[in-house]
Amino acid sequence: MEHEIDSMDIQILKNEWKKKSWSIPELRGGKECYFDLVVGLVNSIASNEANDLNSIPHISALNNLRSWQSYIPFLKGMGLIINNSGVISLSEIGRKFYDDPSKIHLANIIQNKIRLFAETLAIIENEPLTIQDIDKIICNRYSLDWVNLSNTRKRMDWLEVLGLIQGIGNRKWQISAIGISALKSWKLITPEIVESPLSNDKEITIEEAPYEISLLLQQLEDSPEKHEKRVTYNLWAPSPNRIENLRKIINYAFEKVSKIDLFKYIEDEFSLKASSVESMMPFLKAAGYLEEVGRGIYSATAASKAWIETGNDLDFIRILHAHMRFVGEMIVFAKDDVVRNDVYFEAKKYGLNNEKARWIAGFLIEANLLEETKYLHLKATTLGLAFIEHLPLADLAISSKNEVLEKDTPEISCIQHDEVSVIDRLIERLKTASCDPVAFEKASGVAFEEVIADVFSYLGFDAKRIGGAGDTDVVIHWIDDSGQTLTAILDAKSKSNGQVSHTDVSDVAIDTHKEKNNADYVAIVGHGFSGDTIKNHARKKKYALITVDELSEMILASKKYGLSLQDIALIFEVPDGLSKIGDLISLKQRKLDIITKVISKFYKEQELLGSLSPRDLLLLLRDDDISPTLEELIDTFDILASPEIGLLKVESKSSSPQNVTYMINNCKKVINRLRSLANAIEDGLD
Repeated sequence: MEHEIDSMDIQILKNEWKKKSWSIPELRGGKECYFDLVVGLVNSIASNEANDLNSIPHISALNNLRSWQSYIPFLKGMGLIINNSGVISLSEIGRKFYDDPSKIHLANIIQNKIRLFAETLAIIENEPLTIQDIDKIICNRYSLDWVNLSNTRKRMDWLEVLGLIQGIGNRKWQISAIGISALKSWKLITPEIVESPLSNDKEITIEEAPYEISLLLQQLEDSPEKHEKRVTYNLWAPSPNRIENLRKIINYAFEKVSKIDLFKYIEDEFSLKASSVESMMPFLKAAGYLEEVGRGIYSATAASKAWIETGNDLDFIRILHAHMRFVGEMIVFAKDDVVRNDVYFEAKKYGLNNEKARWIAGFLIEANLLEETKYLHLKATTLGLAFIEHLPLADLAISSKNEVLEKDTPEISCIQHDEVSVIDRLIERLKTASCDPVAFEKASGVAFEEVIADVFSYLGFDAKRIGGAGDTDVVIHWIDDSGQTLTAILDAKSKSNGQVSHTDVSDVAIDTHKEKNNADYVAIVGHGFSGDTIKNHARKKKYALITVDELSEMILASKKYGLSLQDIALIFEVPDGLSKIGDLISLKQRKLDIITKVISKFYKEQELLGSLSPRDLLLLLRDDDISPTLEELIDTFDILASPEIGLLKVESKSSSPQNVTYMINNCKKVINRLRSLANAIEDGLD
């Protein structure tokens, strides 16, 4: 008989759940080499071989390895490494794994870091199931709205790699003896624990803000127009435990401190580069935590000193709310359970992009004012709801919001009504400005920089033109599939003759700009590039050379194939990023071609043959120029029969997917339904 879990145990389990991540960071390479790759990387780090993150690790028996930079997200996400001023070394977790590099040890590490890892394994403890079955069960149990199988498949891949599950045929998996043993030692987080309220939730008392902080809030209360002066700066702080880390920084600057000493402290304390510390300063000053009281002299503000004295995280949030937009307002918006995308869309009304909203949400979660109720969902906690009762909040009618929106998302509002004209105008502006440095009567190079920023904004990136002396032309940010924020800097070269040569590029300046922006990638954009010198040099320095035609094709391909940011970002990889994109587009085009052929054959043959199976289509299309494989046809049928599309309906079930027969539904009805859904999504961007 199971023992009853008391409220203290529930709190401990809920805290463990909150510390875990939803997504397993991607580990580049085939899953068959996952374990050997992790062991090899850890061994190399232990031997001090990870000093150059752009170099490729040497691991015997493994080929086609990528640079260290590609593996850092996984190693860091699993807590195996620490970054000491750009030099990677093993953490305590990493050292323990180095001493005991076993599969069950790595499984324990993943279990401690990733939500629903053990819980996925537990689902097949009683009976073998397919990945589709497992995904359905776990989504139902934990009220998840995962749109595809990728999250479940990643967990299953690792469970397989580490020997916790084994295939038994018919795409089914069962738990292994090692898996059974592992489950006995792991604590499972049930949906009841995730959703359980704490017994003391109703007893929450909000302590009053100290005078220095209450004064800031009172000014917002007395003069609502001051809400417009709340800033929209980029946010950045050392992670994890960002509020606690900022507390250490402010405490160090409690009395006057020189910039040199402050920077040295932050670099040493958090193992950061000087460029990272530099990027943090504008946020700390704009958000009211630090002030420059003399030339190169910093000190904590009166409000942040009051926060240090109280030690209350709510005072940190109060200061943040007084200076930055959409802080307390985010809690109000998440009063009822909301998805993150809705939060990000609401943030745009306050002039914040997705990345800035994500940072604010992170602070609110750390302060226990928001919680992640389920994957990609946010909800105000009881503490959060009590907190906003005493907070002056902005009216949505912020006078400057439309200006900011237009700046952040150029021409997006035209998508619904005139998508083609938007693309045509972007490409036309791009080509014109690339060959005319003073195009559109602007200062030299400005028009080209602006349109490049507009292009990447259109593609979905957080793009900003910087320009001017001492910095790059355009900076873009995005989040990859592992949840890591990546940065690329773009050097725009507008030339009257259309050709950029090696004499037009200063690698010293570019490298300086790269370090200043803590960038992962560098790209030079021009109408064309002349000579082998610039191409060879760019390959050596890992600078991507992007022509206007290539960027124009990317705009068109993004719309036609629905490319993700991860897909588009391949353009920055050197030397084979463009070829990877070409392969990806070819694969997507093939999938579309197969769908076209399948539907065409259905219409021609269904009346004669009745329902059709993937194997039937394999025979009917074997002499076609596409000649799809059976696996491709099974996947195509799964897509067309999915609830989201519903074009095919199962007529006769079979234990073998290749023999399941389908009938085609009313195509026109399905097309109209999908088109209306697309229109509704586009309406949301208007």
